[in-house]
Amino acid sequence: MSTMRHRIETRARAEGMLTSARPLVPPAPRSAMFFPLVVLVAVLPGLYALNSWDMNPPGPWWGLRALAVLDGHVLDQVGSGAALNLGSGTDAGAYRVVSLQPPLYAWLAAIALKLVPNLDPWAAVLPSYLAGSFLVGMTYFHGRLWRGSGHGLVAGVLTGFNCLLLDQMQAATPTTLALAGVTLALFAYGRVLRVGSGPAWSWGLDGGVVWAVVGGLAFGASLLSLGWFALVCLPIVLLHQSYLWAASLPAERSGRWWLAWRFNPSVVGGILVMILGLAIAAPWYLHMLRTYGFDFVNAILNPPDALTAGDPPGMIARLIDLAPATLPLGLFGVTRAIRMALTAETEDRGTVGGTFWVLWLAVAAVFPTFWPNGPHTAFDLFLLIPLNLLAAQSILDLASRRVPVRTLTWLAPATAVSIAWWASANLRGAVAELAQGHASSGTALGLHLALDLLIACVVLTRGLDGWARRRDDRQRWVLSGFLITVLATILAAGFGEAHFRHKEHRELLALRSIILNRHRLEPFETLAVVGAEDATPGGRLPFLIETTIPEVKRLEVGSPQDLLALPASRRLVILVGGDRRLSYALQAQLGLEALHPEGSAMLEAFATPRTSGKPVSLK
Repeated sequence: MSTMRHRIETRARAEGMLTSARPLVPPAPRSAMFFPLVVLVAVLPGLYALNSWDMNPPGPWWGLRALAVLDGHVLDQVGSGAALNLGSGTDAGAYRVVSLQPPLYAWLAAIALKLVPNLDPWAAVLPSYLAGSFLVGMTYFHGRLWRGSGHGLVAGVLTGFNCLLLDQMQAATPTTLALAGVTLALFAYGRVLRVGSGPAWSWGLDGGVVWAVVGGLAFGASLLSLGWFALVCLPIVLLHQSYLWAASLPAERSGRWWLAWRFNPSVVGGILVMILGLAIAAPWYLHMLRTYGFDFVNAILNPPDALTAGDPPGMIARLIDLAPATLPLGLFGVTRAIRMALTAETEDRGTVGGTFWVLWLAVAAVFPTFWPNGPHTAFDLFLLIPLNLLAAQSILDLASRRVPVRTLTWLAPATAVSIAWWASANLRGAVAELAQGHASSGTALGLHLALDLLIACVVLTRGLDGWARRRDDRQRWVLSGFLITVLATILAAGFGEAHFRHKEHRELLALRSIILNRHRLEPFETLAVVGAEDATPGGRLPFLIETTIPEVKRLEVGSPQDLLALPASRRLVILVGGDRRLSYALQAQLGLEALHPEGSAMLEAFATPRTSGKPVSLK
């Protein structure tokens, strides 16, 4: 019976009468889940960090600049109403430097402030957060382009929980926006490179032309975000093209090198990127150069980040601060990528990508030397991306056992030293004192203990290597323990940075909510600021006022006694500086009540008592 049924089914399939059942939704490969995980890594830590967003300068100045855009000053915010309210002091000079910077972040922040109710200051940070999340996604795509989805996932996790990136996602600055544009332009270069050889004009619309246009738009956006920082991608591309030309076979090279660009999609794509990017950014640059001349050039060459950065640290300290737990892994990935490029017989995708990341890392490390007053935070984050990509390759090589366990005999102690240097301010201070010749007996004892711990770590690692040398199961335990420790350190540091919050900023936001709700019930007629000249530089107070009660008339008063000369009205009084107080007698004489009873380290606020008995909600 079964034989007869089998014959019938076979004959029916041959005649096309019976087909096999197919699932309603085709099964997806395991790698399809990597991108949703990267999206979560990009969005969730930064979203949690937004609860403690940073109002440190120059963030408030960018917020004031966005408010000037909303007032109609779209192309030029230098002479806006915000600048006129600041007078001619230190704050006015700081705002002028920021307002001479490229305007893309101010435009995006203005859109965000327009979309939220009551001009919530939190919206000024939103473009920085979104650009940082996009940067994590671009790290994943860079890894997937050259080494696969698994590599991109690991690199995205390392980037998404980095402390410096999370700190910048909390601040209203164009750093992450410029980085997102540059990394997208470099990714577009990689996609154009993958198109292959052949005449450049034979590209299809789904190939090199589209990605060249994307790269040009990204390059132009970066020029409108952080000025000349966008040019950092040019030496990377040129060096990588030189490497590919030198690594190619003599038969593959054109007889005349100056005509080789006709058959190189990357060169033609690079020319298209430059033309499109300059066409986007040039009108604004020409307008500002014609209006402000040398002041504009000086502001572009000396962005606000350089004014507060101080002397940049050395290269080793800079790398340790960037990625303490993955720095040895990243340097190990550099050596493996260079060795692979020198010994590989054919230039496969992994070799080309590894060389590209090494050149990216080298240019990012050297570029601050040529621009000492440039945006150091942007330089550091630009250095972080290739370092994480190379560290991710080392992690995958260890996990897949392509690297012997004995490598941990120097990799684990180096990682421990890097983490200890990053986590211990006392250790850094002791080494600095020893280098300056001012070390005390306590400093010497502390360094001796640190050296003993390092030796103990080396001995322990070598002991583990001997214990697991001939046992595969023990080697897996050692490798998994090391990798879990590294990842746990990265995650703990990232969550710690996201959870951090400035107490003064929290008090300012609470005071803003109180003033806003009081103004809704009974609008103020006058705002008197006592001691505005002593306000902490950084624009926090002007930004707070402009996003809370911009329509109220503002007066600046030298001392609390001068408040008696003001006409009677429903007034709000803000005292700036911890040394300024309003006595109870003067408070009663002026008819004021405290709005923020617990006070603040930065300012205190008083207002005319309410005539109605409606409670004030803080939400």
